Amino acid sequence: MTDTQTVSPTPMDEITVRLGDLGLAPENLRFQEPADDGVPQLAETVLAAGVLIPPIVRAGRKGEQAFMALDGRRRRFSLLVLRDRGDVDDDYPVVCKLAVTKAQQAAAIILPNAEVAPVHIADIIGAIGKLRKAKMDTGGIARALGYAELEIKRLEALSAVHPSVLKALRLGRLTLKQVRLFARLPDKKQQAEVAQTALDGHFHDYQLRNMVEGDRATINDDRFTLVGMDRYVAAGGRVSSDLFGELPDCLLDPEVLQAAWRERVQPIADHLTAEGLTVFVGRDAGFGVPDGFFRLQHVWERDLGEDQVKALADARYEVTRLSSELQDLDPWSDAAPAAMAPVFSALMAVAGVPLTRSRVGAVLLTPSDGFGVGATFYSVPLPIDELPDEAEEDGDDEEAALATGGRYGRGHTDVEVPHADVDVAGSSHVLHETRTDVATRGLIRDLADDPGAALTVLVAQLFKQLALHSSSSIEESASAITATAYRRGTMPPIAALDGEVRARLDARRADYKASGLRPIPWVETLPHGEKMALMAELTALSLNVREARTSNLRHAARAEAAEIAALCGADIAAHWTPDDAFLAVHSKKQLLELLEEMTVEDDRAKTLKKGDLVAFVGEAAAERQWAPAALAWDRPVLVETEDGADDEAEEDSVEADDDGEAPAPAPGAVEAETPLAA
Repeated sequence: MTDTQTVSPTPMDEITVRLGDLGLAPENLRFQEPADDGVPQLAETVLAAGVLIPPIVRAGRKGEQAFMALDGRRRRFSLLVLRDRGDVDDDYPVVCKLAVTKAQQAAAIILPNAEVAPVHIADIIGAIGKLRKAKMDTGGIARALGYAELEIKRLEALSAVHPSVLKALRLGRLTLKQVRLFARLPDKKQQAEVAQTALDGHFHDYQLRNMVEGDRATINDDRFTLVGMDRYVAAGGRVSSDLFGELPDCLLDPEVLQAAWRERVQPIADHLTAEGLTVFVGRDAGFGVPDGFFRLQHVWERDLGEDQVKALADARYEVTRLSSELQDLDPWSDAAPAAMAPVFSALMAVAGVPLTRSRVGAVLLTPSDGFGVGATFYSVPLPIDELPDEAEEDGDDEEAALATGGRYGRGHTDVEVPHADVDVAGSSHVLHETRTDVATRGLIRDLADDPGAALTVLVAQLFKQLALHSSSSIEESASAITATAYRRGTMPPIAALDGEVRARLDARRADYKASGLRPIPWVETLPHGEKMALMAELTALSLNVREARTSNLRHAARAEAAEIAALCGADIAAHWTPDDAFLAVHSKKQLLELLEEMTVEDDRAKTLKKGDLVAFVGEAAAERQWAPAALAWDRPVLVETEDGADDEAEEDSVEADDDGEAPAPAPGAVEAETPLAA
């Protein structure tokens, strides 16, 4: 066996060199290159924290300065910048490493450039996060690194994203710009889910952007074009700027923006009303038609008569002339809406030229680009005594259009949609869904016991759909009159709540089968009181206010649920108290909070394991005939109209338990779109 002799490397001596004695060795690999654009930033860092990595130098030769830098070219340039600025002088001491031997000098020339792994931006972001966790404030980090505080704040925001996001960035699956989008998502669990799609190789940028931007109202909103910043702020509107400077300023109070926009278009509405039109003002054009009016059908010019073609050309010219006069109009000025009003009269004339058996009778004003307001016109049939004398035997296209141009899709209503004030902080999706599920079942039971309230609910629902032409989507209502019985997957009914209602209906079904009658004759044979009770049970069983995720709050449905609860005096605790199935989806912290809500003071509870604590809370609730306040629907809400869509995304947070588990406008007769939108 042969012994291998170990050769220890010769360490370089550390010396202090005057800045005036420090030159740049011609052996340096970048000797010929001038200072780059990043040197001034490096100079700020050196001024704040000194030269952190000593340059490597050799002794100067004939005609050279006393010491020549083999490595440290940019550090020397940064010191020269500070000297020229007057921050340091030639006597400034620079700690260096002295390369004496040929081997040391060769290593100093090559190794720092060839053997150093580049620092990834993800590592820099992580390092900033560690500095913040070490209680170093933003200003201190900025001074130490020579960066502006805004840049440090941006890096701090990126350091707070889920680790999977930075992992995907490091692997090249995400760009830095996409990571900045992640930083705008408040829910870490959602960040992790989307980042995993990037790690798996099927990430789509537009999906992330939709999550971030959602329904945000920004200064690019069409309504803002007519309202302006001064008017919005004066009305109490708030503004937030994007930390990274990539997204437009966000308007935090969309209801203020909507109210200000409505006020701005009022002079136009008044002008068109004076011309005999019924004026509607809406958030968007949608696809519905106001009751009593009809959609303008597209008309080919070749089908028009000679007089109509000339009249259409004249009407279009008038629109062009009036629009050209508004090219220098400031849309934020007080006089702008009144100045724009004649253009809409001209547009009405364009829309009315092809009509023979009807006239333009209504207009819907909605936000639009350009000057911030656009118009969609609708027709109304002429009275019989005003119809033209000559009509084609087979009827014209317009008459057929009136017969088929009924109301479909969304209508235009002013039904108020209160914005639910729901605290979902600390709640997992499972817990939130369970709470709303049990609360729904409790409301079913209470409504089933109050036929008068159920009758009101039923009639109100029919009125909303048939008279107001409101959406019949289950997401927009607490009651689904499509006769779909409520259930949550394969989960059985809760015996004391919806189970009791289902048991009543089972008994009625048995009576029906024994009668030998069909459903309608059988119902007719029931006494009035029995009919009312059956109606209440069926209406109650159609309720569905369950929410599957904390980020999917059904504000309109919640508002109706609160109204229903008030009608029937809902009190879930009168029938049910929290059972093991309900309590099991809570974390230990949340279970202890339930005890606090019950004013139960028992130090033993904090020492119990999860299963024992569930049983303890259930027993305490049963003794007190108590149910959590979170299961009550009649809580205060913030009222917001349907026109003022909610633009603030609901926070969706997750809290793990002790086991680590998280419980398009209608077509005009001749494309009657406002040229102000051009």
